[in-house]
Amino acid sequence: LFSVIYQHSPSAVRADLRQLFRQLCNDDTPMVRRAAANRLGEFARCLELESLRTDLLPLLPQLTQQDDQDSVRLLGVNACVDFAEVLPTEDVLTHVIPVIRGAAEDKSWRVRYQLADHITDLQAAVKPQITSQHLVDVYQSLLKDPEGEVRAAAAGKLKTFAAALAPETRETVIMKNLLPIIREMVSETNLQVKTALAGVMMALAPLLGKENTLEHLLPLFLVQLKDENPDVSHS
Repeated sequence: LFSVIYQHSPSAVRADLRQLFRQLCNDDTPMVRRAAANRLGEFARCLELESLRTDLLPLLPQLTQQDDQDSVRLLGVNACVDFAEVLPTEDVLTHVIPVIRGAAEDKSWRVRYQLADHITDLQAAVKPQITSQHLVDVYQSLLKDPEGEVRAAAAGKLKTFAAALAPETRETVIMKNLLPIIREMVSETNLQVKTALAGVMMALAPLLGKENTLEHLLPLFLVQLKDENPDVSHS
């Protein structure tokens, strides 16, 4: 209810609401912190910029990186999308990007999975230049994650992630940063990863052009077609 009440409250009440929300984010009960983290992004969209910076922004790393419950931290990943959409670029670079990088290295695979599942939402929320400088390597690490479910989630975002790259650097990023990893993923043993990749890899062809497709993608398509699992070859 915070977001609804806040928008219809006078300044004094708004200050009290912000303080109360901070208290909930620091509650001793994980269930309460989860509920607060789940609404952090939504509440952030309602605040004035200065209030957002002083009252809510410090909660983002606290909930996403410092909380001892991964069920809280993964909800903080969701909030990063909202913060990235409403904050100026300099704040995104200073405060949001470090949190995203931290989530990519979180000890819990569930947090890393959540990031992989929302990586294209984050990409859409920031400028293409920020993606090139700060999200491409994060996406690479998710594609190479030791946990199969994380790799599969990241692989499923390949089409959208590649298509949303800045046109002037798209081909270079795909060829230099993504394709070497894709080559390894095509031959890996995890069926979930191979199936996710097979469903989206064809979408790279129009982004790379005929020559690159024939030279670099076609051999990978042939590997997938010969895969012994029908889910992969049919995809």
